[in-house]
Amino acid sequence: MATPSVDVARPDEVGTGRLEGASRMRVILIILAIVLATEVGTYYFTFVSMATPYIGADFPQQSAGQLTWMSTLYAIVGGVLVPVAGKLSDRLGKKKIILACLGTSLIGSVLVAVTSTWPLMLLGRGLQAVAFPAIFVSYGLIRDLMPRRHINMAIALAGGGTGVGAVLGPVAGGLLTDHFSWRSLFWFCVGWTVLTIIPLAILVPETKLRVKSRIDWVGAVLLGAGIGGVLIYLSQGVVWGWASLSTLAWLIGGVVLLIVFYGWELVTPEPIMDPKLLRTPRFVTIMAAAFLSVGIMQGLGYLMSYLAETPGGAAGEAIKRQVVEGAAQQAAAQASQQTQMNISPSMMMQYFSVEGELPGLNLTLLQFTVRALLAMTVVYVIVSPLCGWLSTRFGLRRPYIISPVMFALASVLFALYHENPLQLALIAMIAGIGAGAFLGTLPNMVVESVPQEQQGISAGMYGAFNSFGTAAAAAATAAIFSAHPLILHINAPGHVEDRKLDTGPMAQLPSESAYIDAFYMFAIAAAVALVLAVVAMRQFDKPATGGFEV
Repeated sequence: MATPSVDVARPDEVGTGRLEGASRMRVILIILAIVLATEVGTYYFTFVSMATPYIGADFPQQSAGQLTWMSTLYAIVGGVLVPVAGKLSDRLGKKKIILACLGTSLIGSVLVAVTSTWPLMLLGRGLQAVAFPAIFVSYGLIRDLMPRRHINMAIALAGGGTGVGAVLGPVAGGLLTDHFSWRSLFWFCVGWTVLTIIPLAILVPETKLRVKSRIDWVGAVLLGAGIGGVLIYLSQGVVWGWASLSTLAWLIGGVVLLIVFYGWELVTPEPIMDPKLLRTPRFVTIMAAAFLSVGIMQGLGYLMSYLAETPGGAAGEAIKRQVVEGAAQQAAAQASQQTQMNISPSMMMQYFSVEGELPGLNLTLLQFTVRALLAMTVVYVIVSPLCGWLSTRFGLRRPYIISPVMFALASVLFALYHENPLQLALIAMIAGIGAGAFLGTLPNMVVESVPQEQQGISAGMYGAFNSFGTAAAAAATAAIFSAHPLILHINAPGHVEDRKLDTGPMAQLPSESAYIDAFYMFAIAAAVALVLAVVAMRQFDKPATGGFEV
């Protein structure tokens, strides 16, 4: 049965089908159904980073730079579709859009799991990315359906619910890749989607809120092309060269198209993004805080994963020795050919040495998840709803301030202490407090900042800034890693050279100084977020109401 459209008046006067008389059990079941179904978007992001080495073995003709397109394409398509899906959800219904996104991603998962051709692999990844907007549309659906007294807690639970994917993803991925091929990861996504989309369809009602509007397709194309250009630059800059003209062309073209997009949104009668929101200081502050917070959270996750899983200690020294032995063997072969004498590689080893310490912990993916990531995730799954509860008493700003403070503290501690798994786990718990405070407050700030009829649009903008933050964190981390590789010193008679060891686009064996610089970079980003919260978020000092007048 079609849901009747309603005219939009004041946010607290619109009939949305709010479940004010629903039992607590029904409220919990609805939140669980929404959160579990949208978790698949987290798996798509986690699994591809885990599976890239195995996928590369099955597609040997693809370079490391081409393999990174699996992540880049997901970020581009997901980031572009978030505002489009947000606008469509206001017009057609949020539940319908969530189901459509998950159904489309299901097709992409099947395609990725069965294909043996690279173009179809990329097509499948693009279809999987359609699940990304469902996460942000779900915030608006929760806002429309939940009893007013539960809105802030429910959105905080939805934000912290991503911890399920953050933990279960690596655990399931580690177990599956230990016993099956990388394709099993995406069959897991197929099964997860089928099992969770059914309770979503049955248990969760559709919102009655409709905004009569047309889709701004010109704006969508301009926004998509602009975001795509910038994300391609951020994602591929390490591989192609940050300052090369061909790489800068993507950045310049993307920025120009975004400027044209903003100009178009000013004159089109029904913009896909309301320019008034982009000129509202408090909304812009939220977007900036989201960009920084998600970047820090994802960036610390990248660094923890690389630190845990790369070889260090005795294993690191063994790798350095292998590099020296390989260089000496190659030099001995060249010298033997030139002198017509049999020169032993052992004689050449004295001329080679490797600079840089490898601080890795030699953990498997499963060990890293159990020893460190699990502690972080359990903490932020608890902290997120707690901050939602605190916001109804003290406002959203104070709980959010906890986030940059904890992120900054964790980043500095990681830079100073990263020698063993226990240190990693303890500091990860501090980072978990920061993640929980971020996920439990910023989505609620979006809800509090805009009228009900703009929830879809605002969620789309929030999702786009999340996508930018994730891509920027990955790009910044890759840039620092590439700038601090291991150095092979050659000090032979007549040949003195320092040669950077090429370990791929993400420099998977960076020196210890790379980790230290990256951790301090995220500490600085957290300090900027703290200044934003202290100076520009005072309007969120009042108790949160879920966007309703009290």
